[in-house]
This record gives sequence, C-alpha cells and structure tokens, in this order.
Amino acid sequence: QVSLSHECTRAIMKLMYCPHCRGMSSVKPCNNYCLNVVKGCLANQADLSTEWKYLMDSLIGVADRIDGPYNVDTVIGTIHMRIAEAISNLQENKDSITSKVFQGCGNPKISTKGSSSEDKKRRGKVTLEAKSSAQALEMLVLDAKGNLTALKTYWITLPSSLCSKKVMASSASDDKCWNGMTKGSYLPEVMGDGLANQINNPEVEVDITKPDMTIRQQIMQLKIMTNRLGNANVGNDVDFQDTSDDMSGSGSGDSCPDDVCGKRLSKSPSTRQPETHAIPKQSGHGINGVSSRSLPSASLLLLLSVAVITAQHLWR
Repeated sequence: QVSLSHECTRAIMKLMYCPHCRGMSSVKPCNNYCLNVVKGCLANQADLSTEWKYLMDSLIGVADRIDGPYNVDTVIGTIHMRIAEAISNLQENKDSITSKVFQGCGNPKISTKGSSSEDKKRRGKVTLEAKSSAQALEMLVLDAKGNLTALKTYWITLPSSLCSKKVMASSASDDKCWNGMTKGSYLPEVMGDGLANQINNPEVEVDITKPDMTIRQQIMQLKIMTNRLGNANVGNDVDFQDTSDDMSGSGSGDSCPDDVCGKRLSKSPSTRQPETHAIPKQSGHGINGVSSRSLPSASLLLLLSVAVITAQHLWR
C-alpha cells in the first residue's frame, strides 16, 4: 500500500519480470540485488525505525509496571493486610467507634448463625477464580512483551523480510541468480537503511533532498505517543486522544521540544496527493507488504491501552 515513485516501479519490474523476458523464468533474483531495490523503495519508511524503537521500549516499560510490584493483582492481593490493619485500628478504638455506629445506625441484631458450607464453597470458588485471572493477566503481559521486543527492529528488517517471503530471492552467495542484467553474481554493495544512505543506490534513483512529508508526520506522531506513555508511566494525567489528529505538515520531524510533545498539534493538509502505483506480483505473491502476523494485533494494542491507564491510576 506504499505509494511508489516511477523509479521504484521501474526497479521492481526489472527485479521481478525482466528474467522472464530473457527466458530465465526459473532464476531467482540475487538477495543483495533485491535488498537494494527494496531499501531504495522504502527509504523513507526506514527512517521510522528510531522513534518506533523508542515507542516499543515505552510500551515494554508499561508492561513491566503491570508485571511488577504495582500490578493490579499485587494491589488486590494485599487487601487482606489492609483489612487486618483496619480491624486492629477498630479494636484499639472499640468504644468510641461502637458508640458512633450505634448512635447513627441503632443497636444491631446479633446473629448466632455460623457460616454455612455453601458460603465456604463460594469463598473458595472466588479464590480460585482470582488466581486464574491473575495467571491469565500474567500470560497476556508476557506475550505482549515478547511481541513488542520482536517488533523493535520491524522497519530495519522489513527489506529482508520482503525479499525472503515475497520476492523469494536467492541466497547472498549464489552466483547463478538474476543480477538485473543476466544470470550471475551481484557485485554492488548493499546500501544502508534510511533515506540519507540511498544517495548511491545503484538500482533506484532516490532524491534524498525531498523526504516524504507523510512519513515525517508519522515520526512526529511516534514522538508524541512515546512522550504520552512516559508521562502515564510516572503517574501524570494524559489525554489519549486519537493521534491521527496530532500531525504537523511542516518540519522534518527531527526534534520534539518538551513544550510541544504531549500537546495537541495543529492539523495541516498535505500539499499534494502522492501518486499510487499498482505493485507487481509474481506467482501469486505481492511485494506490497509483509504478513499481518508481523504487525501488532488489535488485541495487543487494546491490552496496552488499558495497561497504560491502569498503571497511571495505580501510581497515583
């Protein structure tokens, strides 16, 4: 679903379809050749990586709070100690408290009926349900932390993932792969990640002086969300409004002053609509994305949203 430039579209066509025109339909593209093409096409997206990693670290910090001494289960589990302290205080001030209660409520009727077996069973069932709920929460938090850790390097590993799962590129050491011209080794070096590193990309012509403004806005959104999570994690009030409204159409997104992050930013429309090109497919496999299993699930994000609010109120 990424909008592709004419240069990128041409490079992908050359990568995936030119071997067929040369009568080499069974020859796979060289891995390094594929990496250069995809890194050139997703140069702007790779710049999301730094702020994305900070966001994942912030979410893991929230998960640690839920799984640590301030988690809901621990707080609820100490209620019996609070009750014991209250009873002790009642015993120490028995006469004054009793007189105030009787004065306001009247004399109570004392019941000699003991606890029935049904009451005991009910209390035992509640205890088992509480333990089961605590274990379920612990497993959810553990699973969330594992997914978040794996997602830290998502944007940096995306080219490799696309080349291995979508393009089905050959191994790096294969000298019988499609190198863009013929069957043989691919000699050019693999470019680094991000827009600035594509200045000498041999496969895709990238203008490093014109960053994608939508990506810059998304970088700012990541900064804002990370700042909000940091505030929530220390117990500060945070308004978790829809971050789609927190976009600024100016600037490169390289800085986020303290007096800006966490506040609602003005929304400005994009200067122009980017061109959208259909992405070619090969053997039923497209190159326009990775498996949805690599992305955060809706249930994970919902759990973490609830976690943030819970951590905030528990701190207070």
